[in-house]
Amino acid sequence: MAKLGRTAISRNLSSGAAQALRRRRVQILVAAVAIGALAIALLALYFPFSEKRVMESLRETFPSNISIDHFERVYFPHPGCTAEFVTFRSTSSAPDAPPVATIQRMTIQGAYADLLLRPHHISRAFLEGLRVQIPILGHAGKSPGERTSSHTTVGEVIANGAILEVARSNNKATLRFEIHKLSLRSVGAKTAISYQVAVRNAEPPGEITSTGHVGPFNEGNVGQTAVSGTYSFNQADLSAFRGIAGILTSEGKFSGPLARIDVQGATDVPDFQVVRTSHMGTLHTHFHALVDGLNGDVALTEVNASYEGTEFKTRGQIAHKEGAAGKFTSLDFIVRDGRIQDLLRIFARERPPMSGKTNFRAHVTVAPDGKPFLKEVTLDGDFESRDERFGNPRTQERVNELSETARGRKKGRKNNEENEPADNVLSNLRGHVVLRNGIATFPSVEFTVPGADARAHGTYNLLNDRIDFHGTVKMDAKFSQSTSGIKSFLAKVLDPIFSNKQGSGSVVPVVMDGTYDSPHFGVDLNPTKK
Repeated sequence: MAKLGRTAISRNLSSGAAQALRRRRVQILVAAVAIGALAIALLALYFPFSEKRVMESLRETFPSNISIDHFERVYFPHPGCTAEFVTFRSTSSAPDAPPVATIQRMTIQGAYADLLLRPHHISRAFLEGLRVQIPILGHAGKSPGERTSSHTTVGEVIANGAILEVARSNNKATLRFEIHKLSLRSVGAKTAISYQVAVRNAEPPGEITSTGHVGPFNEGNVGQTAVSGTYSFNQADLSAFRGIAGILTSEGKFSGPLARIDVQGATDVPDFQVVRTSHMGTLHTHFHALVDGLNGDVALTEVNASYEGTEFKTRGQIAHKEGAAGKFTSLDFIVRDGRIQDLLRIFARERPPMSGKTNFRAHVTVAPDGKPFLKEVTLDGDFESRDERFGNPRTQERVNELSETARGRKKGRKNNEENEPADNVLSNLRGHVVLRNGIATFPSVEFTVPGADARAHGTYNLLNDRIDFHGTVKMDAKFSQSTSGIKSFLAKVLDPIFSNKQGSGSVVPVVMDGTYDSPHFGVDLNPTKK
């Protein structure tokens, strides 16, 4: 009996313990549900991704009038939200003015741990259908006021397939940049943002890829915001610029404040061409430049370039000029021991007029007037060339004849003492040239061949190849020795007129006119013409 009593008591105790355990579990479950309900209530009340809070954060970061057509909170699997048809408008723009930016769908993702540990941090943001429209400079209205520093940071922003459009004045077509890939990391007002971008450039059209860092953003002076990175520019079509053509590739690196970015790189154009000519040549450069990222002005501090077999150095700038509609180019060129045919092939429609070694120094400008290249480019330079041969066989033949007659040789006769084949006559040339509106003006030119020294002035029209030169030729021989037969007899009458007062030989006024392909040489019957 005692044993049965003890067993009954044990069963009652076990049943009581089990009931107590069940009651505790129920209490814990109720507490958990209550805590969960409270957490849900607090999350709903203080959820950082509510429409109101998102709008406030956007306005804090981008001062503007912002509207959202549809907004939806997301709680699982990550806290966040989606917003559709987000529009940003300038606070000073007219109601019917186009928006500064639109986003078809914006998805924001956070992490529950960050809600407690980093309440102002967003893990990731996806911007689908982003389109940014930059108005014409000076027509964007008044400043929206002082920018408020944002405390929000974003781990990564992805905006693939975005479009950037930049309006231009003077009825020029809007520049459209198609951004294939854009990834920003560590986005925040007080941190440096790392980026990766792949974009279709607007002008000249081509593909640009770049990686680097931007920031932190300098709110007091945007131009002092730091940037750095590397870039590559491929398949850039230079025919977008009036008058030239070729496909450019370029690679380089950059660093410095936004208003003065130090850029170093190289370019290659294997088929560079001035459109009006039939010549293509390989153009290669290594350059160092300073770029103003706020207005696009470029200062070329050093450029070492080669075109075909000629190397040259240049420096200058491509920048906005008061009263001009676009960028004004101003460059200084220096060529030492180059090939004159390489330089002339840039401008000559057919074969280069001459070949030989040359030294050349010039100042070149190109105004953004929208005219053909040869009418826009201006040049002021000095040159000297040696060991020249003329590309036109007829011109070279006339130079050969001039050399022979200047030394008193009769046409077709060889002088054993100076047995120099006619096709081997070399000439030296030096002078000053000014190019304006497609016409090269030579105020002074000195031209030397064996037996003769020539001084002249004149013009060469690059648009129609017309030439017009006047000057004098100092010959070793007398004027009558430059011809034969009855002409020689008659020419003796003119020997006293053309005689060289400082010595033997003659000084004859000459003219060269016609066209480059069909030049005419003769005695100048109007030597006073300037």
